[in-house]
Amino acid sequence: MNRLLLLLIITIGLITGCGKEEVSPSDSAKADFIKAKEYIDSGAFTSANLFLEKFSNKHPYSQHIAEAELLRMYAAFKSEEYILSETLATRFVSNHPNHPDVSYAQYMLAMSYLKETVASQRDPTPTKLAVKAFEKLIHNYPKSSYISEANIHLQNLHNKLADHELYIGKYYFNHDRFVAAANRFQEIVKQYQTSPAIEEALYYLAASFSSLQLTDSARDNAILLRHNYPKSEWSKKAAKFL
Repeated sequence: MNRLLLLLIITIGLITGCGKEEVSPSDSAKADFIKAKEYIDSGAFTSANLFLEKFSNKHPYSQHIAEAELLRMYAAFKSEEYILSETLATRFVSNHPNHPDVSYAQYMLAMSYLKETVASQRDPTPTKLAVKAFEKLIHNYPKSSYISEANIHLQNLHNKLADHELYIGKYYFNHDRFVAAANRFQEIVKQYQTSPAIEEALYYLAASFSSLQLTDSARDNAILLRHNYPKSEWSKKAAKFL
């Protein structure tokens, strides 16, 4: 019983101690900004996030306010609070369009959407939002140091969207809904020509047209598949439509 009581006292003490970890901003914006950076440098991202929120309320006109917003954006992202980092990044791009680090905020917005795609395997919405955010980064800030990484992420996202369209198209195809299937496969051919799904999409597009007795369209897509991917297994399978 004594040991149980001791453990209970220690637990209560730890909880109480955690409650005292919170630090309020001082009257010095510079000192508080340094404090926020110390939180970041030590990896205390949740504490940094909370402190920087208070910093913005305490020192809204500080010369460090924009940098503090960037730090909080980063802290929220590292804390896996991606909806918050999205909100902060969107606000920064809107409020500071000419800031030297605005491309970083756009990059963080895209990365926040990208992280959300992991938790939304069946919902393409975060993926499409990430695509738009990366495309805006590439278009609006072509000299940004994040362009190379953005292009890699963009291709991967296009591949993911193509796979999503292929999955739905094959579902329709397997349930004899050939018009709906063809529409999905055509979307891949039009929008995601550099994705690995293109070969299979062309095959199923030809198969869909064949099932609809549109033999000329089936042949055209089989020829396109064979011409562009002569060694593909899907090209061999599409030979029956020629």
